[in-house]
Amino acid sequence: MKGGLHGRPGATTTGPIVTALPPPSPAPRARLPWTRGRRAGFALYQAAMALAVPAVLALVLWRSRREPLYRAHLGHRFGALPAPCGPGAVWVFAASLGETRAASPLIRALLAEGRRILLTHSSPAGLTEGRRQFADEIAAGRVVQAYQPLDLVPLLARAIRRHRPAAALVGESELWPGFVAALEAAGVPLAQINGALTQRAVDRDLKSALGRFRLWFLQGYDRVLTKTGAFAERYVAAGVDPGRIAAVGELRFDLPIREDLVVAAGRLRPALARHRPVLTVASSIEPEEAALVAMVRRLWAETDAFVVWAPRSPQRFASVAAALEAAGLRVLRRSRDLPADLTQPPAAPPPAADVLVADSLGEMDFSYALGDLVFVGATLADWGGHNVTEPLALQRPVVTGPSVFGIPAPSDAAQAAGAMEVHPDAAALGDAVATYLADPAALAAFQARTRGLTDAHKGAAARSMAALAPLLRGHD
Repeated sequence: MKGGLHGRPGATTTGPIVTALPPPSPAPRARLPWTRGRRAGFALYQAAMALAVPAVLALVLWRSRREPLYRAHLGHRFGALPAPCGPGAVWVFAASLGETRAASPLIRALLAEGRRILLTHSSPAGLTEGRRQFADEIAAGRVVQAYQPLDLVPLLARAIRRHRPAAALVGESELWPGFVAALEAAGVPLAQINGALTQRAVDRDLKSALGRFRLWFLQGYDRVLTKTGAFAERYVAAGVDPGRIAAVGELRFDLPIREDLVVAAGRLRPALARHRPVLTVASSIEPEEAALVAMVRRLWAETDAFVVWAPRSPQRFASVAAALEAAGLRVLRRSRDLPADLTQPPAAPPPAADVLVADSLGEMDFSYALGDLVFVGATLADWGGHNVTEPLALQRPVVTGPSVFGIPAPSDAAQAAGAMEVHPDAAALGDAVATYLADPAALAAFQARTRGLTDAHKGAAARSMAALAPLLRGHD
């Protein structure tokens, strides 16, 4: 796109993120410009959602065969959330594990200000990560955690009446019309945090009446806090008032590094890798796993590399381990072959192996720190890519497949610095990885280009707090 916000200072994707913040006084509330036709369309959406409830419950129960936590707390999905931590809490909807991790620096800043938090999720991975991140605050009653109710206004209104939030924050690219409408009806201000509206999503939705109707609900956000000027421009194209948008940076840059896991990786690497180069495969998804297994088999044959593989979903842990074993590789599983507490030395050295399947949650810093080089998944399949911020923060260079449309921040900056490479297909990716793992000098030069890359991008949580202050002050 040309014009818009992209040409303003600070609107590029490669430099530090600084844009003008909203004025330091309560802004007028966003109001959806309802028409008779839009109300009719929304009524049809709500009717379809109500009719879909049995199918949604069946899906939840089916998924719970592999992840029993799916069927826990079914009442939450119908608005029967746990006892409130008191009126005036901030409702944070962080759908899954990635969104929960990204939101955590901002949640900690809100807690430090004395706010209470209602933290909701769509998936067990998000629920588990929230429990890990905020165990002490949950025990103290400062954070109440639950599944997000289904997107039906009566269920959401029930939860809103019970908790009486001062404001609601929605992570990343989640957009649920019922939630927007219920909050508007209750007079609760709403903001999107770490906003990640992709160009592909805008182009797709603008082509159809249903898509345009979906984007229309973005006008119900009082603030959109997004990552870069390029992202901000997409929200403008989708119909959001530019005065409600602030490019504040990527919250993941503010995630603290788990130094205990980094130390544990340094201590365990000699016993695991046995002086071999190490590739970490992070956040793989099912459609690309067959190609990745073939690549790992090739690396083992050509470079004798050791591989750490952390699938994106817990549902894929066993399948990935089985596929690797079927390929003739010796496989360790973190849950079975390493100490429950990684900070403690193992009772005995782990057996010799070629791959460690990182079948755990909340330990990605351990997996990244073990590696010399990191492949980030959802990039060989056309999914747009998963988070590359965390390996870069640990000064691990990144390689991906071609599909990175969902992560222009920070991948553009990383590519410009030479700390990340995007490859056109699995064969080219395998060639590049094999070259780096066989050439210590080239690998060291690749690693050196990550140094200091993330420092300029820190501070998104503080900038987000500044942008949210008018909303919170006006609705305490």
